[in-house]
Amino acid sequence: MKHPQTTTPQQLTDSLVWLRTVCAKNRLKIPDDQLELIGKYVRLLLEWNEKINLISRKDEENVWQSHILHSIAPMFQAEIPKNGRMVDLGTGGGLPGILLKILNPTIQITLIDSTQKKITAVDEMIKSLGLGAAAAVWGRAEELGMKKEFKGKFDIAVARGVGPLEELVRLAHPFLEAQPQLAGPPGSTKILTRCLLAYKGGDLEQEISKTKMNKTVRETEVRGLTGDGMDPDADKKLVIVHF
Repeated sequence: MKHPQTTTPQQLTDSLVWLRTVCAKNRLKIPDDQLELIGKYVRLLLEWNEKINLISRKDEENVWQSHILHSIAPMFQAEIPKNGRMVDLGTGGGLPGILLKILNPTIQITLIDSTQKKITAVDEMIKSLGLGAAAAVWGRAEELGMKKEFKGKFDIAVARGVGPLEELVRLAHPFLEAQPQLAGPPGSTKILTRCLLAYKGGDLEQEISKTKMNKTVRETEVRGLTGDGMDPDADKKLVIVHF
């Protein structure tokens, strides 16, 4: 099922129908109000992208497959605990954090990026979308994770395309709560709290090996980011690092 582009109101409607259909085929139902917010977010993302570089210009016409569906795909096989506290490291234009917040309204989320212009855009998008319990914070993750208002205050960290896995583990660990609260065993459809969800691709053998040497890591899972309606040739993976 080919995804439509988003340039006219009708194409936006077609894109939302495509997204809902693909997600439904993968056992993820998106209510009307959440679907409307996703559509509004995509419009805002593309508008802001004309001013500052939030996503690659060449990806604009593939925004639904390359960014929106990719950000949502982990929810096809894993569940984010209700009322969880999430931090999005290197959020860029709010991906995946804003989408995960829209689809999980009860979570509290903090979106972090070291580029002030991007955080300004994300903050404005959060306000325009009316998302509660969501904050955009400018700063370097390695510095913010050491501050008392962030250190040990989160259940889940997410990171999409912002560096080697070994570095992401090092950055994520300080943000996570000291004692894990089980939301389900590793390998199940549930996600443990106190974990990192890293969107990755390619050969991860060396990155996984380096990560296992980190004494804070208890277990590492690799799951394919695949599903009905997704590009079968895209080598996309979700790495779940349990601390």
